[in-house]
Amino acid sequence: MLKECVKILEKGKPNGNQMVVRFHLPSGLDILGLPTENFYGGEWDLGPTWNYFVQTDQPFLVDAGRHGTGKALLETMEKAGVSRGDLKCVVLSHGHEDHDGGLFEIVQATGAKVKAHWVYDRLIRSYPDQAPLDADDKRDFPASCWHCFMPESFRAANCLAYHQERYQLKVEEIGDGNGDLFEGVRTFHLPGHSPDALAILVGEEALIVGDTVLPDITPFPTREAFFSQVAHILEPRCSGGPALYGLAAYIGSLRSLEKIAGDYPNLLVLPAHRLYYKEQWNEIELTGRIAELISHHVDRCSDILEILKSGPKNAREIAVAHFDPDRLKGVGIMMAENEILSHMELLMAAGDIQPLEDARFRATGSTGFESLINATKNG
Repeated sequence: MLKECVKILEKGKPNGNQMVVRFHLPSGLDILGLPTENFYGGEWDLGPTWNYFVQTDQPFLVDAGRHGTGKALLETMEKAGVSRGDLKCVVLSHGHEDHDGGLFEIVQATGAKVKAHWVYDRLIRSYPDQAPLDADDKRDFPASCWHCFMPESFRAANCLAYHQERYQLKVEEIGDGNGDLFEGVRTFHLPGHSPDALAILVGEEALIVGDTVLPDITPFPTREAFFSQVAHILEPRCSGGPALYGLAAYIGSLRSLEKIAGDYPNLLVLPAHRLYYKEQWNEIELTGRIAELISHHVDRCSDILEILKSGPKNAREIAVAHFDPDRLKGVGIMMAENEILSHMELLMAAGDIQPLEDARFRATGSTGFESLINATKNG
């Protein structure tokens, strides 16, 4: 469906940067695809963030690019024939910097409202007196950053202005349930990659999925352990960590998307990354892609158990054994270690590994993880 309905307005670069495209749906509705550049590179390159301007009776933008790109995004939108005065609100797929970094700049320039999941509104605020002890060096950062593993030098250079702007945002909250955003537009809460992640269904034709499902690359899941840091911020409205964080939560969200795919079999699926990459379109067939993603996580759990057959190891040792060395350069090793830990949480829940006192883990000899994954229900 993608190639039949897309029209390239600006060709841009081979990875999608500087492109402008229009998706003309069978109903006559248009959605503009407006990528904003990311600085990530090497083996962890995501390509640009694809933001989408949906031209309904209540025109809205999904996502706002990374910090510093808000002005460029508005200029690109205007080149495509849309006045900034037409923008009624910005809807966030989730609160990662490459998705909400340009938000404040856009709101200041347009007066547009911000709509996001209620968890987003809680986590972007600062609670210096409530930060956990293990996040003491990030006490003045918002709760969403208490688990961040990036070094202080990176945070000082890239994060301070971004967070100071986010503090000022007024957010219209979207609840936990799946509901109407506008007439003909619905949201679905899909935690796991991020606790506040949403998908936006436009009519019965298009589904904007953020980072929950990506072509070509696999979204990283959060860790259940992160919930313990922010539970007191989210309670009493939320009292269950695995419902918002972790690999099990992410797989549950994939199951929810399976149901949506069954209810709406001819959807145009619009992801936030790799929609166009290396001079080619990456169309998502939702049911098949979900099966691939679940299989990927099954395989990774299996690989971890295979690595542990030689004896107990810590998460970093497992990451080094599992990932290609090129992906472990710089902060890549910390990203890889966090991915491994998210899988190890599920393996512990299945009884397949046990933690030891020295931060290492040992295999128990059981392989219940696949049954646990297969039994995971939709969110």
